[in-house]
Amino acid sequence: MQYLQPSATSLEHRAQIAKLVSPLRRVTPRVPFWKLAAHRVPTLWTLYRGLLRHAERENVRDRVRVLFRENRHTTSLVQATKQLRQGHKWLDAFRSAKAGNTNMQAVLDRYDRILAVRREEELWKERLHRVFVQEASVRTRRIHKGSFIRQSLYNKLLPRIIPQPEHIGGMIRRRRKARERRLGVKSELRGWMDDLKRECRFELAAVGRAHHGREGEYYGNALGEWLQPLQDKLKITDDALIRDIKRFQEPYSPEMLEAARRARQRKVANKTREKEREARGLYSQSTIKRMQQGPPAHVLAKMTLEQRKLYRIALGPSEGGYAAAVKLKLGMKLRKPNLWKLEGGRAENLAMLELKENDIMAENERRQRKDADEIVP
Repeated sequence: MQYLQPSATSLEHRAQIAKLVSPLRRVTPRVPFWKLAAHRVPTLWTLYRGLLRHAERENVRDRVRVLFRENRHTTSLVQATKQLRQGHKWLDAFRSAKAGNTNMQAVLDRYDRILAVRREEELWKERLHRVFVQEASVRTRRIHKGSFIRQSLYNKLLPRIIPQPEHIGGMIRRRRKARERRLGVKSELRGWMDDLKRECRFELAAVGRAHHGREGEYYGNALGEWLQPLQDKLKITDDALIRDIKRFQEPYSPEMLEAARRARQRKVANKTREKEREARGLYSQSTIKRMQQGPPAHVLAKMTLEQRKLYRIALGPSEGGYAAAVKLKLGMKLRKPNLWKLEGGRAENLAMLELKENDIMAENERRQRKDADEIVP
């Protein structure tokens, strides 16, 4: 049975329909939409530049820049369409305000003030974050103490740093465990080699001297073949143990000694500055911690209340006045022994000080008489 062929009129009608529908068919581009000039040119040259041109307010203009910078990596077509519609809506609002719409101008002025407050908050957050980061870096900053970690079988001469890097302790711990393991392997290898030698002597005794020239399972050339892998392993183990000894005997490097010398100089300079600050009355955290310390428990239990009071005073950095007298009473040495004697002034300034004292006493008496006259009715 033959199929019925469509008529010429039907074919012509189908061709007309296809011609009308074909341009409406959605064509998927071969490149992403964000690389198409049809998307980039209107977005950058019309929308972005238009927003910056018509914003007229610095905070609003900065907000536009931030939003475009944050959304520049959008790859979702739905999200991009939503953001572009919002952007064109803002552009219409900016143009309306620039044209003289007072209501829109008031809205943008209020939005500009809100952005100014937010910008100030973000600026302070950034400053605080920068301070916290700096303090954290100072707390974890590695400081060379000027001393060394002594040489051993597990490490060369190393500078003592606080806080000590974790990899140094891990290195020493791994090498200690490795040396213990190598000593165990060496002992085990020597035991196996002794067993092979005893096995060789036993086999020779069993077969007798008549078969001495023949090859056996453990004697003759077979003994060397049995011992060779063990000797190779033993040589590798001995080389590692010898490296440990060389590490212990390695001489000090001049660079490390020079770094330690500079670290000790910095330590002395820092302590000198700390003492100078304490003399001016500026106490550091270490000074306050030292002043809060007490004597050992067994000593504190035997001290009287007066002795505890004097001990607390003597912990302070001051070396003048009552504190100096207490320290001398307790037998402590002062950096400047004669400083406390100058509390009353130097000998060459006593006459001037007496004059000033007399002037102050006279002024106080005058003020007292004036106050008394005002009180009396």
